[in-house]
Amino acid sequence: MSRSAPGVPAARTMSIGDKISSWTQPRGVAKRSSDEQERLLKLYWNRAELKKELGSLDDQLHQLQDRLKQQEASTQRAIDERNALETLLGNPELGAGALVHFQLRGLWRVCHVQVQQFGADLRRQQQDRERKRAMAEFQQERLARTRLSTERLAEASQALDVEERQLATVRQQLAAAQGLWHYFARRRLREQHTRQSARTLQARGRLDDMREAQRTVEKQPLPEFGGLSLEGRRAINIAVIAYAQMLYAMLAPSGLAERARLARAHTVHESNYGARSDCEALMVEIAAAAALVGSKADFFAEIRARTDELRRAANYRQPADPVPEPGSLPPALRGAAGSGREANVLSDDYWDVYAVLLT
Repeated sequence: MSRSAPGVPAARTMSIGDKISSWTQPRGVAKRSSDEQERLLKLYWNRAELKKELGSLDDQLHQLQDRLKQQEASTQRAIDERNALETLLGNPELGAGALVHFQLRGLWRVCHVQVQQFGADLRRQQQDRERKRAMAEFQQERLARTRLSTERLAEASQALDVEERQLATVRQQLAAAQGLWHYFARRRLREQHTRQSARTLQARGRLDDMREAQRTVEKQPLPEFGGLSLEGRRAINIAVIAYAQMLYAMLAPSGLAERARLARAHTVHESNYGARSDCEALMVEIAAAAALVGSKADFFAEIRARTDELRRAANYRQPADPVPEPGSLPPALRGAAGSGREANVLSDDYWDVYAVLLT
């Protein structure tokens, strides 16, 4: 049995223990409360991130569902078109018209491919010309800069030689003036030596600068080709339009140019090309026209004449526009008296010429 210290009551000892207990217990409780708050805060943020991720997944799901509906609708349209086309081709009378329709669309594609290849060849040739011209101009400029830097380097070298000779003369005079009676002369020569040393140092610095400038000129890299100029793009576009006009003039008298444009704009079910015999005769004309368009015949003289005519007549809305105004161009059928309106290959976008023109 423990006893209390002499002169100290037992209640006094217990109250100290109670105080110690009261000091330690809240500290542990506060620590557990802080940990719980931190865990709750982490759970809250995790819940917010999960809700955000869930919302993003919901948006993606809705987008995929919309795309699936669009794809299903497109697939159903393709199936309906295929079934309708099978029914159409199954009819001997109507099937011939369908063949004419698709052959006309094929003739349009042949013309577009010819115009596209023509434009690509012109673009490649023009790029080579402008790249070579830019290279020649750069070589001339670099040669002129090299010549100028060489001249300035020689001048700086000569100036340094003059300053160094003058500095050597002053040093010789200063070395010779060692007597007591040369006191004032030595002071004057020292001041002159200081000034001449500064001029020599300045001349040496200028020579170093000229050498660095010459190395910079010699190491200057070749410039990158910045693309076709406005004049080059305009020249290509005029030539492409001239080529498209020539194709139109070849196909317009037989009516194939207009028929091909209508076949591209309408569906096969909206087209009517007459009886079966008419369709067969039309298919023969289409085959002959496609062979002529796709041949490698020499049309250079006609394209050159049309290009010169278009260049003289072409107007542009803005000074930086590479494509001319369609209304300023002369007709493709020059002097031909045709019925109906005169077609404009640019405004009517024959052979999808706008897709070939450079902007």
